[in-house]
Amino acid sequence: MKVFKASLPLVLLTALILTLNTQFGTIPPIGKFVDPESGFWANAEIELPESNELAVEGFDGKASVYFDERRVPHIFAENEYDLYFAQGYVVARDRLFQMELQTLDASGRLAEKIGERALSRDKTTRRRGMPYGAEKALEMMKQDPKSWEIVNAYADGVNAYISSLEPKNYPLEYKILDFEPEEWTPIKAAHLLKNMTRTLAGGNNDDRTSNTMEYFGVDFIEKFFENKPELNDPIIPSSKEWDFERIPVEAPDTLFKSASAVELGEYERPEGVGSNNWAVSGSKTKSGYPILANDPHLSLTLPSIWYEVQLHAPGINSYGVTLQGTPGIVVGFNENIAWGVTNVGSDVMDWYEIKFKEDTQKEYWHDGKWKPTTMRIEEIKVKGSETVLDTVIYTHHGPVTKVESNINEEREPVYHALRWIAHE
Repeated sequence: MKVFKASLPLVLLTALILTLNTQFGTIPPIGKFVDPESGFWANAEIELPESNELAVEGFDGKASVYFDERRVPHIFAENEYDLYFAQGYVVARDRLFQMELQTLDASGRLAEKIGERALSRDKTTRRRGMPYGAEKALEMMKQDPKSWEIVNAYADGVNAYISSLEPKNYPLEYKILDFEPEEWTPIKAAHLLKNMTRTLAGGNNDDRTSNTMEYFGVDFIEKFFENKPELNDPIIPSSKEWDFERIPVEAPDTLFKSASAVELGEYERPEGVGSNNWAVSGSKTKSGYPILANDPHLSLTLPSIWYEVQLHAPGINSYGVTLQGTPGIVVGFNENIAWGVTNVGSDVMDWYEIKFKEDTQKEYWHDGKWKPTTMRIEEIKVKGSETVLDTVIYTHHGPVTKVESNINEEREPVYHALRWIAHE
């Protein structure tokens, strides 16, 4: 009995230590999280860098970063490699977790870090073909030596910052979710591009419009869904005469009866996404210089989707905003010009009804003959659970999705292939 009483505190202490350092489902180890040395307490007081010089290994020459009163970095480097290396390092220092989270989302890997609650989104991301599109984008980057050099310099800078971190210095979000920063590779930049494609060109309302037109008629659509608002004053006067012959557009004989618009809801164009801009001639401004105002309608995020920066190297002197995770400047200006980007409501997503030869779905009918499909096995790791395998079928159009119609009794298309600009 005396032995039991003497050993009880040790047993309880051991049990407590094991409990505090064990992950339960998606809940991180509590002991690790509250550790005063390396847990969240270490993030309570983060000191800003005292020196403007970047004293890190990897530079070909030298780079300096000056922060203004708003903590906007102004990067000065002796060559382009060092410039984009420094940009990657500084952006990672400020936005590492945001960069990582966006690439995990775009590659269909959220469940790997946060558990089963993200599995459905990961499946949708992969069934849309976003990882497939990123792989193709990466191959395009490799074809341009300049782009490939820049994206690798940026990745080297991000990795230099990651290598400088000890676990106690990890951003708070990593400690909450209990995982370490991954090595940054060029494919992650490609994933970010596909994430923007999903935001700006990831849906349309063609299916709803087609169903509405089929039900109410063309006159109804033209009256209530006018695509040329009368109050808009076009840049090119309507009186302008063009010296060319218009190319006739081939219209189908009959309107395709699409699947249920409700079932295609996740592929609809989100509200409020778009862009606008305007410019004023220098003859109409007080300064005598022209003004360009650019307004990309992007989602509000915290931190912001934009990262403000100046980049300066021999032959380069630009200021503006960029997307964290990608090198360069997206919207900005230099000594000579200013530039912006807008998103037009173009047709960049098409659906094709697919007829399979048999239930194995190894062949589909196209252009008068059976053609082989491609099976892509998506391996989705799930934190706290077993790995999920999801087979995505590809045709020459793109990935196939199953959409069950509940409104077209005469003809019920079930399988559709998605052709999307993100795959090209």
